[in-house]
Amino acid sequence: MTIKIYSRKMLKRLLTCFLLFTFCFLVIKDYAFASGPFIGDISVIKSSENIAFSARLKGGITKDIVEIINSGAPTTFTYYIQLVRHRSGWFDSVEYSKTIKRSVKYNVLTKEYKFGEDVEDSIPQANKKNNVEKVTKDFDELKKWLANLESISLIPSKQIAAGDKYYISIKADLKTISLWFPFNYILFFVSFWDITTDWEVSSPFTAD
Repeated sequence: MTIKIYSRKMLKRLLTCFLLFTFCFLVIKDYAFASGPFIGDISVIKSSENIAFSARLKGGITKDIVEIINSGAPTTFTYYIQLVRHRSGWFDSVEYSKTIKRSVKYNVLTKEYKFGEDVEDSIPQANKKNNVEKVTKDFDELKKWLANLESISLIPSKQIAAGDKYYISIKADLKTISLWFPFNYILFFVSFWDITTDWEVSSPFTAD
C-alpha cells in the first residue's frame, strides 16, 4: 500500500515537471519566433559583368547568443539565396541558388574566434576562390562578418534574359551544433538557437 502511494506521488511530480517544462518551452519558443531575427536591407547590384547583392541579418546576434558563442559552442549561420524569375500567370522560377555557411568556434583558452565560410552554388563558378579560415579577437569584427552579406556575386549578367523581371530571395538558419555546460542542461535554450527566418525578397529588377 505504501509503495502504491509513493508511486502515485512520484508520477504526479513527474507529470507536473513535464507539464511545466512543456509550458516554458512553448512560451519561450513563441516569444523567440515573435521577436526573432530577419533579413533586411536587400539591395541588388547590377553591372555589365554580373549580378550581385548585399543584405543584412537583423536581430540575430542577441545577448543570449553572444553568451552561447563565448561558451565555445560551434555556431553556424547559413544563408540561402535564390535568384528568381517572375513569370506572369504561372509559378515563379528559381534560376539560380547559392548557400553560404558561416561558422565560428571560440577558443576559451586563447580568447580567439576562428571563423570560416563554405559556399555552394547551383551553377559552378569559374575561378572560384578557395574558402579561407580566419582568426580574430575582435568580436565586433566577427559580428559584422556573421550578419552582413556584402557585394555577394551571384551570376554573370549574360545568363539572365533581357526584359524579364527577377528578384532575389533570402532566408537564414541560425544554429548551434552542440551546447556546452551549462547550456546543455538548460534545454529550452535550444528554442533560441535553432531558428529559421522567413524568406525576404528584393525589389524586382531587369537585366540592363
